[in-house]
Amino acid sequence: MKKLIFTLSALLFLSCQQTMDSDVIGVVKMSDEKTNTILTELNNYLSYGTDSYDVEITSNLISDDLAGNFPGTELNAETFIATAEIHNSLFDNIEMSLPGDEAGWGGLQTVYYDGLGTWSHYWGTWTATGKFTGNEISQFIHLNWGWNDEGKVAFFNAQFDAGFFRDELAAAEASE
Repeated sequence: MKKLIFTLSALLFLSCQQTMDSDVIGVVKMSDEKTNTILTELNNYLSYGTDSYDVEITSNLISDDLAGNFPGTELNAETFIATAEIHNSLFDNIEMSLPGDEAGWGGLQTVYYDGLGTWSHYWGTWTATGKFTGNEISQFIHLNWGWNDEGKVAFFNAQFDAGFFRDELAAAEASE
């Protein structure tokens, strides 16, 4: 019995000493400067049309040569800056679930990848009411910001089913 206890204790001790470094590809942070900067940007986006909205927050976040896409649409710095205005021209009551919200959930983190750069990731629910269709939208979205060496976002990518957006855009164009 003593041999069994000693053997199990030795195995437990040795297993605790092993590292998983070969499985680590990055470090995830949820309250670092970059994650907090993106949270500020998301809150700024949601405040469009109010006195708290500040286009400089968005302008200072991105690099001049920003590239990226929304589903089916290429983005550059100019179109990224115009996102809040475009969305608010098509939708009312825009909301997003953000970390710390009482009413919902949302994930936001920055991953410092080994060899792949630094990326901030958001996933959560985006809701709104179409101004032209009257449709109530609730859509799961995933957003990604790729950081450059100067501490600016150089790439942005959004993943969601854009059918509701195309429908609202078509209704807006038909109303003109």
